[in-house]
Amino acid sequence: MTLISVDQSNFEERVLSANMPVVVLFCTKGKKSSDSMIASLEKAAQAQAGKILFLEKAFDPEGEVERNYDVQSAPTTLMLDKSGDLVRTVVGFYNYADLFKTWVDGLAAPDA
Repeated sequence: MTLISVDQSNFEERVLSANMPVVVLFCTKGKKSSDSMIASLEKAAQAQAGKILFLEKAFDPEGEVERNYDVQSAPTTLMLDKSGDLVRTVVGFYNYADLFKTWVDGLAAPDA
């Protein structure tokens, strides 16, 4: 599985209809830290296929979704439980092999 691109028009629908935990990356393609985070989340998406939905959204500093979740910079990653409630916000780059993997694995746990 790979990251699925979403935008303002389909963000809420994708998150609310997921019926599983969701990880959303707000990124600016071409920015080194965002590109590194995309690569890291691609690995996470493969490892957690069918357990967590991984989405990416182009960061828009004026965007409604960004305002609703208080996303102020890219990369920022939101982790939402299967009810769509925010569990964790990660600002900046984290390598999937490091602490970030622990957070994602915890999100995929059956009681998450």
